[in-house]
Amino acid sequence: MRVSTPWIYTPKFDLAAILGPPALVTGVVLIFGHKIAAVKDTPPWLWVLLVLFIDVAHVYSSLYRTYFDKEEFAKRRTLYILAPLLSWLIGVAIYGCLGPVAFWSVVAYFAIYHFVRQQYGFLMLYRRGEPVGNLDYRIDQLAIYLATLYPLVYWHTYPRNFQWFSGFEVLRIPYHWPEQVLRGLYVLVLGAFLAKETAKWAKTGKLNVGKVGLLLGTAASWGTGIILFNGDLTFTLINIVSHGVPYMALVWIYQHRKRAARRTQYPKFLSFFQVKYLPIYVFSLFALAFFEEGVWDWFVWREHPQLFGGFHVQLQATALVFLIPLLTMPQVTHYVLDAFIWRVNKMGHEEVRAVIG
Repeated sequence: MRVSTPWIYTPKFDLAAILGPPALVTGVVLIFGHKIAAVKDTPPWLWVLLVLFIDVAHVYSSLYRTYFDKEEFAKRRTLYILAPLLSWLIGVAIYGCLGPVAFWSVVAYFAIYHFVRQQYGFLMLYRRGEPVGNLDYRIDQLAIYLATLYPLVYWHTYPRNFQWFSGFEVLRIPYHWPEQVLRGLYVLVLGAFLAKETAKWAKTGKLNVGKVGLLLGTAASWGTGIILFNGDLTFTLINIVSHGVPYMALVWIYQHRKRAARRTQYPKFLSFFQVKYLPIYVFSLFALAFFEEGVWDWFVWREHPQLFGGFHVQLQATALVFLIPLLTMPQVTHYVLDAFIWRVNKMGHEEVRAVIG
């Protein structure tokens, strides 16, 4: 077998940081899922690992791809100025006019859209160099979308014991037949994907391990977290690790490769993206996440006094109309900008080299 994968960086890096985390956490849940699902309260150490080190941290990792990069900021200045401002103002309007339930529903569905699109984007990175617009391409598109959308339809059809956000409930589909029809289509498309990749492998001796691994990993992680197990912690583990770790890795390797492509002629900012500074990258994201979650705990949730102290301010409802959209602004801005910054076909030649080598 000859591997024909256009790796994002190297086989070792991709397997460890992009393809490996979803596979690892899914395996853990498959083996220990019933024990994990029985845990009622997440231990503080696990909450810190999942929420601070991964979930919130991955949101702030996009700063290193956007606002902290002076060259990048200069290219899309208007976008980077308006995105957070409009995210906050629109959030204030929704929260103030429609209430907290509507606000969290909008944020949750925007997050769902973002998660689906990230998997699609990774698959497109792994199929670089393959023809676009033909039947194989359409099967790849359908397969990755169904690998994410079918579990979501299942979640909207049958009651599940987890939530994406506190106080948010998905919109219920009152009939079972849409899920059943989509299930049949999913099985058909997944079978077509595997059949065409097997046929291509048999004919050419080449296998795109990255594309196949990404598709199967997505199907396994989303299916396990949403359908196979019905626990809050099992869902949270797979959801956060599968999404957050690859994203942080992609941001770091993007800037690392851009620095390597520039050789000696690069801004001082890119000097930061060396292996020896990797712990600083990780802990800087943790510090930003810790501060944000601290503000949430002090003014809104009051759920982790053992981490953030007993300080708490009881705000009036009017103040929350402005504060809660402000605290969600980094997250929403991350979703907005992510739709722009990873479009390989919209990047300059140097940016493409930074992503794909």
